[in-house]
Amino acid sequence: MKAFIVSLFVGGLLVGAMDHAVAGSFLQASSTEEQLATDASPKVVSMNSTDASSGITNQNGVVTVGADGNYFMLAAAQVGGKAKGFVRMWMRINGKDVDNSNTEQLISEPGFTTVLVCQGVVELKKGDKVEMAYSGSAPGLGLVIHKPAGEPLVTSMIFSAFKLD
Repeated sequence: MKAFIVSLFVGGLLVGAMDHAVAGSFLQASSTEEQLATDASPKVVSMNSTDASSGITNQNGVVTVGADGNYFMLAAAQVGGKAKGFVRMWMRINGKDVDNSNTEQLISEPGFTTVLVCQGVVELKKGDKVEMAYSGSAPGLGLVIHKPAGEPLVTSMIFSAFKLD
């Protein structure tokens, strides 16, 4: 009887733990395209690959949420290019730049690359659209790709989002 009660208790704990482990809304998107500035005006980041999703959609960089809530979003861009200068990246919601979301990386030499991260927690309503925007201070700066021999592609953007409880 004692073993039965312990089994019942442990089984209840596992079921309870599984309830919290169920995935909610999430998105993993990326871009296999090089995206370089032709002038200093802002551009929207293209994301031509939806790698995994549930409840959040991606249409070439326009991310749409399926439910009201708070969301964690993280964009990691491989930046560099053919010039010296700055690459900047920030979030837009429904076409409006998000205050205090801009990030900046100095490209000190042509050919230099690094990862530029922009992240945040935002309150969104069902149907809201999130985009990442970027600019380069000189033509030829922006989001770059690289294909190392025998390894996966270094994408120009990896974007992750998930709904918080």
